[in-house]
Amino acid sequence: MSLMLPHWLSTLMAFILALGILVLFHELGHYAAARMVGVRVLRFSVGFGPSLLRWKAGIQQTEWVVAAIPLGGYVRMLDEREGPVPASMQHEAFNRQSLGARTLIVLAGPLANLVLSWLLFSFLYTMGVPGERACLGTPLSGSPAAQAGVHDGDCVTALNAMPVTTWSSLELAWADQRGDGSGVTLQALDQGGHSVMRHLSVDHKNFSATEGVAELGLKHWNPRLPAVVGQVIPGGVAAQVGIREGDRVMAVNGHAVNEWPDLVRQIEPRAQQATAVLLLRGGQTLSLTLVPKAVQQDDGRVIGRIGVSPEISQNLRQRMTVLEQDSPRRALGHGAEKLMQLSRLSLVSLGHMITGRGSWDDLGGPVRIASLAGETARLGFIPYVQFLALVSLSLGILNLMPIPLLDGGHLLYHALEYLRGGPLSAKTMAWAQQFGLLLLVGMMSLSLYNDLRHFINH
Repeated sequence: MSLMLPHWLSTLMAFILALGILVLFHELGHYAAARMVGVRVLRFSVGFGPSLLRWKAGIQQTEWVVAAIPLGGYVRMLDEREGPVPASMQHEAFNRQSLGARTLIVLAGPLANLVLSWLLFSFLYTMGVPGERACLGTPLSGSPAAQAGVHDGDCVTALNAMPVTTWSSLELAWADQRGDGSGVTLQALDQGGHSVMRHLSVDHKNFSATEGVAELGLKHWNPRLPAVVGQVIPGGVAAQVGIREGDRVMAVNGHAVNEWPDLVRQIEPRAQQATAVLLLRGGQTLSLTLVPKAVQQDDGRVIGRIGVSPEISQNLRQRMTVLEQDSPRRALGHGAEKLMQLSRLSLVSLGHMITGRGSWDDLGGPVRIASLAGETARLGFIPYVQFLALVSLSLGILNLMPIPLLDGGHLLYHALEYLRGGPLSAKTMAWAQQFGLLLLVGMMSLSLYNDLRHFINH
C-alpha cells in the first residue's frame, strides 16, 4: 500500500482487499454453478452483518450486498427447507435439484479459489517472479550432502531430474519426492560454472516431516560479505540510533568485526542488552550504543536483531537471485504445476498435524493473515499477488475438508446420500452441524492463540 499511510491502516486495507477478492471469487463459483443448473439465487453477500451497499440486478433480481464484517460471505438460494416456495418456482429450488447438480454447486466455491490461485501463479510467471537461487553452503558434517561431496557455492539445477531454479523450488521438489524410498541425485553448477552430479544416499525412515532439505544436510550459501550496511529497516533499532546505508561496522563491544557473519554472531546473543557499536563513515569513526530487539525464532530461541541487511554487489546479487519468467502459454502450465505441488504439500502438512507428526503451531488465523497482507503489500505488487495466490489455495483446500458447515461437509453429506440412496435425517444433520460448529470454534480459537503468540513474539 502507500508509504504515506500509517502502518496499521495499510495493513487493514491490504487485509480487507485480500479477503474481498478471495470471498468474491469463492461465492461467484457457487453463484455461477447455481445459475448454470437453473437454481434461483436470492442474495449474494460479500461479508456478514449490517449492509453497507445493497442493490438488485439481473433477470432473477438477485440482491447483491456488501456487508460490514468482511470475514466471509454467502450465496442464499431458493430452498424449500428455509421457507415456503410458490409452486411455479419449485423447479428453481436448490433442494429440488439432482444430487449431481447440488454437488456441483457446492464444489464450485472451493474450485473457484483453486482456479484463482492458478491464474495468479500463472500471471506471476508471466510478469517474472524473483527468487533466491538454490545455491548451497558447506554441508553439515556427516550428513548425506557432505558424504556426497556437496561443496560450498554449488547451485542446484535439478533434483532427481526435476528442474530446480530457486530455493523454494528445491524444497518443493524434495517434499514431492522424499517418500519414494530412493536416493537423491542433485545436478548443480559449481563456483567455476561446471556441471556436477551429487548422489545422496537417503534413509527416508529416519527423516522428520518438517525439516525440508535441511534433513539432507543442505544449507543456504552464505558468501563472504563485508560488514557494510546495505539497507536499514525504517523504524528499526539501527534506524533509531542513526545507522545509515554504507556504514562499515568495525567492532561490537570491543570485538573486531571483519565480515557480516561476525556482526551477526556478536548481535544475536545480546537481545535487550546495551551494546556498543563502532562504525566507519566517510573516513571517520563513530561510536553508538544500541539495544538489539529480542526476536523469538520458530525453534524457541530468542536472538537479537537491529534491523539491517548487508550490502551486496550487483554481480553477487545476480548469482544469488534468479527471475522466473515465462511466455503466457508456458506460464499457465508452470502455474498449474506450482498449484499441484503446493496442494500436495498442504495436504501432507495437514495430514502430519492430524497424525501428530507436525505442529499445530503452524495453524494461522485472521491476525497472521492480516499481518502478512500488510507486509507483502508494503513490499510491492508482486509479493502481494504471491500472498493472494497462496491464501486462495489454502482457502480452497480448507473448504474441501469434510467438516460440517464447510463446503467439504456438504460434499460429505452428498456422498453419504449417494451411498444410502437417500438424504440424511434432520436429526443427524442437526447433530453434524453442532459437531462441525464446535470443531470450527476450536480450530479458530487455536489459530487465534497462535496468531497472538506469534504477534507478541515477533
